[in-house]
Amino acid sequence: MKPPANKRISNPRQRKQQHLLDVKLRASTERSRRFRTVSGFIFKTIVFVGLGVGAWVGGKEALRRFVWENPDYYLREINFSTDGALTREQVVTAANIVEDRNIFTVDLGHARAAIEAMPQVETAVVQRVLPNRINITITERRPIAWVAAKGDEDPSTSDRSFLIDARGIVLRSRVLLPEYYHLPIITGFETENLVPGKRVNVLEMQSALELIRLNADSTRFQARNIDLSKGYCLVVTDQRHAKITFGLDRLDKQLERLYRCLGRAAADKKELQTVNLIVERNIPVTFYDPEAEAAAAAAVEAMPPKPAKPETPKPPTEVRKAEPAGPKPSPKASTPLPRASTPARSTTGNQSLKKPFRLNP
Repeated sequence: MKPPANKRISNPRQRKQQHLLDVKLRASTERSRRFRTVSGFIFKTIVFVGLGVGAWVGGKEALRRFVWENPDYYLREINFSTDGALTREQVVTAANIVEDRNIFTVDLGHARAAIEAMPQVETAVVQRVLPNRINITITERRPIAWVAAKGDEDPSTSDRSFLIDARGIVLRSRVLLPEYYHLPIITGFETENLVPGKRVNVLEMQSALELIRLNADSTRFQARNIDLSKGYCLVVTDQRHAKITFGLDRLDKQLERLYRCLGRAAADKKELQTVNLIVERNIPVTFYDPEAEAAAAAAVEAMPPKPAKPETPKPPTEVRKAEPAGPKPSPKASTPLPRASTPARSTTGNQSLKKPFRLNP
């Protein structure tokens, strides 16, 4: 059997579509084509680079002329609002915002961070309003108590006293609002290490602040002074000068026991003097006794005044006679002058006076 003859597997139409090497193309023609291709790429690159540089330079000049040096965008107005005692000058100085400068040069994030770094500020909002206004809105921390070194001094006039908010952050305000004068006073705490803007994490201080928060809306009991000196408890003096002792934890339960005691005292028409709320059952309570107080006051008024201590007379000083002119006599011939005798001291000033017994209320 004869082998099959060679046959083409493609038709003329398919062969025309194939990319065949044109061996008749001359080298000069190919060189010209490559030159045109490279020249076109270089020209397009130069054009695009020129357009980019021109746009950058032109845009920069346009921004300089129409934005940065445009007087319409100079800061002319700063709207300031706060709910506390901070002044506009304090806030603007802290934020480093200067009027008559371009409004776009103000860094809003930096200004807000600088304002919130102030001890009195809780939150701050800084907004840019085109063309020439900036709005600053501040929410200040609300103090709920004074922290004083001593209980007998006025905290509003002392340099060692601070304000403190509900979170325990120490404040110091240059302008005292009228409501600050009626805040309760926390004493028995060292104020030398307090720093404005820092939080006090001491357990006794946090318990005192929690007690003030829980009792803020009460009209039956208002804390006026909270003594932390004992360390394990809070000794609270209320508006009626009663002494109430609180533990450091579960203050809500202790307040409930106090309200029950106040209700029972009001029903019996009595007034509390001392209450120890650390005890959960059989709470120790004392009441004011008007008769005993009146008797004690009368005894104090009737007590005779303490006599003044008599002064002890001083001995007279020795006086020597003037010596006559001439030779001085020998020491053997001289006779000393007699000294004056010192009188006996009176002992009446050392006699102690017995005070009358003072009744305890």
